[in-house]
Amino acid sequence: MIRQYYAQRRQGGDNPKGVGVIAVGSIYYLQNDSYWRDRFRGMPVCRDPWIVLAFLNGVVAASRRSVTTGKWEDVFVSGRSDLALVRSLRDGRIRKIAVRTLILHDDLGMCKQATVYPTLPRLSHRNLPLRPIAA
Repeated sequence: MIRQYYAQRRQGGDNPKGVGVIAVGSIYYLQNDSYWRDRFRGMPVCRDPWIVLAFLNGVVAASRRSVTTGKWEDVFVSGRSDLALVRSLRDGRIRKIAVRTLILHDDLGMCKQATVYPTLPRLSHRNLPLRPIAA
C-alpha cells in the first residue's frame, strides 16, 4: 500500500518517515457541501464511492527568491502532500480533494472499510544484525 509520507496526522509508534493514516486505494463515500453546512446533518448518502488514486506534491508559496528575475517563486515539495486525487467508481470523474477532508470522512465512518495501517518495523541501529568480518 502506498501511503502519504511526512503527513500531518501520522501513524503512531516508531515512525521516522511520518507515514500518514490515509492509504492509496481507500474507498470513501464523499458528501456534498450541503451535508457539511446542514445544521442537523442527518444520515450521510453512501451511494457514490470514490477511490484515492494518489497524493499530490505540496506547494510552498513564495518560498524562494529567483536570482534571475528577483521575484519570489513557489516551490513544489514532494514530502508535503495536502491534496489527494480521487476517482469516482460510479462515473470515472477525477477530482482533487484535501487530505483533511478524507481524514474527516474516515473519522465519521464514511468509508468502505476502515483504513488500518500496517505496523512499521523498528529502525534502530541496535536491532540490526552484525556482519561477520572477512579475514
